[in-house]
Amino acid sequence: MFKSLLSLAFTASMALGATSAVAQTNWDLPLAWPADNYITKNEQRFADEVKAATNGEVAITLHPGGSLGFKGPEMFSAVRDGLVPIGDMLLNQQVGENKLMGLESLPYLIGSFDELRAFQKHYRLLLDEVFGAANQKVLFTIPWPQQQIFTKTEISTIGDMSGIKIRSYDKSSTEIFQAAGMTPVQLPWGEVIPSLAAGAIDAVATSSPSAIDGAFWEFLKYAYPTRQTWNTNVVSVNLDAWNALSEEQQGQITAIAEKLEPEFWTAAQEVDTSAMKTLADNGMVIGELSEETRTELRERAAPLREAALNEMGDKAKAVVEAFQKQ
Repeated sequence: MFKSLLSLAFTASMALGATSAVAQTNWDLPLAWPADNYITKNEQRFADEVKAATNGEVAITLHPGGSLGFKGPEMFSAVRDGLVPIGDMLLNQQVGENKLMGLESLPYLIGSFDELRAFQKHYRLLLDEVFGAANQKVLFTIPWPQQQIFTKTEISTIGDMSGIKIRSYDKSSTEIFQAAGMTPVQLPWGEVIPSLAAGAIDAVATSSPSAIDGAFWEFLKYAYPTRQTWNTNVVSVNLDAWNALSEEQQGQITAIAEKLEPEFWTAAQEVDTSAMKTLADNGMVIGELSEETRTELRERAAPLREAALNEMGDKAKAVVEAFQKQ
């Protein structure tokens, strides 16, 4: 009897050991965007599919709205240094770490969403190199829709932009708005709404989903699609965390990322159409800059683009040349 009990205990112990040997991997994924933003929703879908494919062995928990305390420009270094195993980051906010991450955001380099998609074909290999050198692996990208400026006052000519205090989000956008005669104030997203409420800024440069996130109609009146720059988010994983997974788990996650990335790009186009309608329904006036104003903006931005490209070096120039030749 005693031997039987001992045998049962040993069997139970072995079963527990086998269970613990397949320990769950838990990854916290910080995001600057709120829970109902389309970026967050898409990444939650990715997390859900990873959990299902790995039978719960890899669980990714999203922390939207900056709830883990990381600001947007800190995401690249946070993943690199292992402060978090996986992270979401706006590429052009990471130029303090590497200028090459601002390449697609150079002023008036890319003119449409279709061109952005074409540019990514050449840019992705360079991104993989940049992230790999920083102990990270790119899992997938999600683009933002066309950039716009949201203002309190109407803009009919470039002269109407003079002196407007506008939120910018990186070096490139800051220089563009300075060239237009505006007064840019560089702010991470988390500081935009408090700054609008306090009257510290009169306008915001961002995309339509973020305008809805911030209920801009409570502060601003006009929306002008400017498409002066384009922006993409990257979800990357720390290589130490990645290499701790089994080859099977790595293959499952890679397959999910490759499957979902094209769908995330399509979602970005769809969300812009829906968001613009929501803005109009809430009383915002959807304006259109005159061709004369657009031409003047492009001409003022051209020297800035060329100077920034020269600073980025030959690898950046090679990507741009390949894109422009296609």
